[in-house]
Order: sequence, then structure tokens, then C-alpha cells
Amino acid sequence: MKNYFSQNKSILDLLIKNSELNPEHILFIDKGNKITRKKLLEKILETKGGLKKKGLKSGDRVVSLLDNSYEEILLFLACVTSGIIWIPLGENRKGVGLEYILKLTKPKIIFSKTKIFKNLSKIIDKKVFRINKNLKNLKSEKYSLNNKDINKLSCIIFTSGTTGPPKGVMVTQKMLLASAYGTKLAADVNKGDRFLLWESLYHIGGLEIIILSLFEEIQVFITKKFSARNFWTLVRKYKINKLHYLGGILDILLRLKKNIYDKKQIIKHGFGAGARSAVVKEFKNRFNIKLREVYGMTEASSFTTININSKKDSIGKAVSWFKVKILKKNTSNNVGEIVINEKIKGLLTRGYYKNKKATKELIQKDGLHTGDLARKDKKGNFFYIGRLKDSVRVRGENISAWEIETTLNKLSYVSESAILKIKAEIGEYEILAFIIAKNNFLTIKKIVNKCKNNFSKNYFPRYWCLTKDFPRTPTLRVDKKKIKIGDFQFFDRVKNNFIKFNI
Repeated sequence: MKNYFSQNKSILDLLIKNSELNPEHILFIDKGNKITRKKLLEKILETKGGLKKKGLKSGDRVVSLLDNSYEEILLFLACVTSGIIWIPLGENRKGVGLEYILKLTKPKIIFSKTKIFKNLSKIIDKKVFRINKNLKNLKSEKYSLNNKDINKLSCIIFTSGTTGPPKGVMVTQKMLLASAYGTKLAADVNKGDRFLLWESLYHIGGLEIIILSLFEEIQVFITKKFSARNFWTLVRKYKINKLHYLGGILDILLRLKKNIYDKKQIIKHGFGAGARSAVVKEFKNRFNIKLREVYGMTEASSFTTININSKKDSIGKAVSWFKVKILKKNTSNNVGEIVINEKIKGLLTRGYYKNKKATKELIQKDGLHTGDLARKDKKGNFFYIGRLKDSVRVRGENISAWEIETTLNKLSYVSESAILKIKAEIGEYEILAFIIAKNNFLTIKKIVNKCKNNFSKNYFPRYWCLTKDFPRTPTLRVDKKKIKIGDFQFFDRVKNNFIKFNI
């Protein structure tokens, strides 16, 4: 199987080649509008002309405050293939995060569909360009300049870390091509496959599906965001047969009421990351859908491992273009940090945009340090453990939040959990356990008593709280940073009473 990224061809080169083979193939469907390869190529060239007319040139930076739409896809492809650096942020980005990014990147133009925030004029002195439907106000003569250097900076994708301001991952065309190819392997792509694009294009997961569609005989149905309420309706309406998931999406879909369609879905194959093993098992059984767990990050072209052989609980084996090792630092049970090295040059990010400190932590002499813990078996299968920094120091021992969460999530009466820490009265920290219960009649006291034999002394959380849901990231992972401890009442199992923290 020939990959896209080792041919040294640009995205535009490959699109032109495939357009010649099948110009009438329908790539995208957005609100009933069907976009063929031929039409897309024509519109890309026109939009490139419009960007040139606006004074944009190779190396300029633009910010997109847009959500999933054909217009955003068109702008993205026109910019990347012209050498203009694309910075997607999404329609809802605001506040200090937006201010920080704009000051850092100094974009020449900001693309928006809505009224721009009043305070933006204080941050930058450049024009905000409001696009209209089908980019009619950006249409110009065809401009065919092709950015052929696939190792040149194409996108800056901002990730939100656990601490500090957002970090801008520098992404090239080559990395985008590799991420698309990884999607092809993980999704087991065949002619006629149909994908639902719900992941926003400020994530590489959304971009890689777009790039994949340019080269494969598949169709992508565009929706603004993930909605559990409408998900299966859209799947049936558009006959979607490939499922892309992240974080807590499978959890959320499992919470929907069971119905007659559960085992009659056209979807037979799904792929994604961040799902708990118990959830994967339950999802497979309920919906009769095969799932492939993967592991990756934007900094490493999205895909590092893929579980093609369906090894239970595994995130799979390393992809052929990366060498992946486990760096052990005073750990037992063969657990250590995932460190990545290239077999094919140019597939790891060169770092974070204008952030030398974070780049130095990421890229070290022995490879790219992911900050994730895993173990590896004798057959080369990797098993994800958790974040290196997601631990709680209790009475001199570093306690893995992942280990506690995994223990809780395996219990039949627990739907989902999240572990946080709070400063202890004496010493280091105490563990807080947030629980979503499967049974509404269970009290937190009963849950604590039921599960006490599942934990050793230091791993048994002191403070407990029931909640109906968690704040979530755009990829629906639990966003621990947004859990406000002071808003909740906790059961203190040591003192056998309830407490509220003044934070």
C-alpha cells in the first residue's frame, strides 16, 4: 500500500492527479450541497486568487474563527497549498486564550463568519475579514501557485496543555499527509466508505479526514460538532459506515437509551483513542461494531500506534514510519514514558511556535517525549497507562490517577470517574474521587463501602463526590482543569461526614 508522504508530492499535486482520474467523485456533502473533486479544485484555485488579491503571500499567517463547513475546508486547502500558514481556532474561541494566540502569532488576516469581538482591535491592527457563503467575496481569478515544499510550515495547531498557556504545534504538509495515511490504516478504508466529520478543524483529527478524502474514493458528511442526540440519526440518514471517536464519545453514546437500531447500524468499523477498555467492550457488544484503538498526538502526525490485530486493551503496535520506545525512569512493571523517533524524516514537529522552553522539553536528544506512560509486551504491543504528570503524591508515594480511575471504571456500578488532588491538612496531598454512578439510587457512602476492598491504603481516595457529568474538552475527554472543587460537597470517608472546600 503506497503512502502519501514518501512520494514527495504536495497536497495539490496529489489532488490534481486524483481529480484527473475521477473528477466527478463527490468528496463532501455540507447541508445538502455536493462538492466534487473537479468543483473543489476549481474553487481552491479561485480562493487562492482571492487570497493573493487580499495581499496574502507565502509565509503569512491567518487565523480562522470558523466552525466546520465547506467554506472553512476551502480556506484551509487554499492557504496550505499556497504556503500561507493556517491557524484554526474555532468559532467559540474567546477570552485570554484567544488574546494570547493573536499576540503570539500576529496574523495578517482573521477570517470570521460573525461579528468580531470588540476588544480584538486593541490586540491587532489588521483587518478582520468576514466571509460569506461559498466565499463569494473572496472569489478572484484562478491562481495556481503550488507550495511544493512539503516540509515547510503549513499550520499551527494549538493544544491546551495541563498547565500554562496554549502551545502551537508546528505542522507541515508532510505531517498532514502522514496523518491522513494513518487514518486510512486505522479506518481500514475501502472505496465507497462514508465518514461523518464532527471533529472541529482546529484539531488534526478533523484535518486528517479532509486530507484523506482528497485521495481516496470516500465521502465526508460535514456537521458542525458532535451531538449525541443527533448522532445515530445522522448515521442512518447519510448511511455512515465508519466511526471516528475520541475521549468520552463512546461513554456518551452508551448512556443513550437502548433501541431496536443498536445492533442494526450500517457502521461495522470504528477507530479512535482515549476510550476505556471496559467501555470498548460494552460498546462492541451493544452495537456490534469492531473498534480499533490508536495512540498519537498532533506533535507526531497524529498516529503513533494502531491496534490492527485487536489485541485486548492494547493501543497497538508502532506504525512503520516511527520507532517507539519506552523510557523507564525508576518505574516497575516495565512502565515508562513513550518516546518517538522518526524512521522517515520530517514526520515529527519541529516544536511549538515561539515557545523554546516547551520545545526543549518535548524534543530531546533521545527523541520526542510524549509525557504519556505505557508498557510494551514481547510482541511489540503497547498498553497505555496514563499521563506522566497526572499523579498525586500521597504520604511519600506517587499515586497514578489513571490507576485509580481504571479501578473505579471497572466496577459495575460506576459509569465514569475522575481523580483530582487537594492539599492535605498535614503533609502533601489527598485524593478526590468524582463519580458518575450507573444507578441513580446509589449514595456516595454506599459506593465507598462497596469499593473499599478494591484499593490499597494510599490508593483509596479520602474524599468522594457524585456528579451527573464532567466538563469536557472539544474532543469530549474529561477536562479536569475546569472541575471547580469549591462547587462540590465531598464525603470524607475518614471522618465519616461531608465537607466543602473553600477554594
